[in-house]
Amino acid sequence: MSKPRYIMVNDELVAYDDACVHLLSPTVKYGALVFEGLRAYWNAEKEQLYVFRLNDHFKRFHHTLKAVRFDARYETARLVAIVKEVLEANEIRDDVHMRVSAYLEGGGLYDATGPVSLMCAAYARRSSPIEEKVLKAGVVSWRRIDDASMPPRLKVAANYHNARLGILEARANGYDEAIFLTASGKITEGPGSCLLIVRDGVLVSPTVTDGILESVTRATVLDLAHELGIPTQERPVDRTELYFAEEAFFCGTGVEIQPVSEVDRLVIGDGKIGKITRKIWMAYEDLVRGRSETHQAWLTSVY
Repeated sequence: MSKPRYIMVNDELVAYDDACVHLLSPTVKYGALVFEGLRAYWNAEKEQLYVFRLNDHFKRFHHTLKAVRFDARYETARLVAIVKEVLEANEIRDDVHMRVSAYLEGGGLYDATGPVSLMCAAYARRSSPIEEKVLKAGVVSWRRIDDASMPPRLKVAANYHNARLGILEARANGYDEAIFLTASGKITEGPGSCLLIVRDGVLVSPTVTDGILESVTRATVLDLAHELGIPTQERPVDRTELYFAEEAFFCGTGVEIQPVSEVDRLVIGDGKIGKITRKIWMAYEDLVRGRSETHQAWLTSVY
């Protein structure tokens, strides 16, 4: 991760090295932190930086804050202004990943609900060609957290220990990425991104009640598929369907569109980037960089 000059903490721009939280805060002790990962894309031709689907990310942010009962609420307009100010202060003219976090300070225990601080940071993260994104995945033994215990639709730091266990197991087994199953053995998602497959020309995704994050990128992909004339289904997905799929890919704000060439050392399709995967990637790239005439409302201009 590149080191930004400034991070916004509680409406104040502070130097990177001065953005700190106490080791005994509930955030550090218990992972009491709500966050959103955002992306902004530089369009050199238009000399403009576009942040993608800010309102949708902050809608999820508000929902999570409510569910975890933090003593803080933020107006979306204020959060948008903070994001733009951080990008402007750091004079960003490149692709970046951003993090907006609400976290608990003080010395409280796991039942603390305040005091709440707000942080916003941006750091360079260029988008690589899709050919460099292809990976091999493996189904891991760790089961995905579920709504009855650690709801995965809540974007909270503590949930990602489940992700960490899965990816470490996958890497130990020689894979690039992990795939989680539900307690009943259905496909959910990866450690930090959603998983979709193509079967008989249909783009298939697990439902939002199958232990997945309600992903902004997943919703975007399904919308793009509809507009491209690609049939879609949202339904439970069996593990063996991965092996029969013609294509598979992860999607998320961070990874964007990430093709999967193998699952459990079984080749997906012909082992190459599929036509539907590539078509969606191209449409996604045009959209987030402001080259598409559709969904202009999803883009927030910075300059």
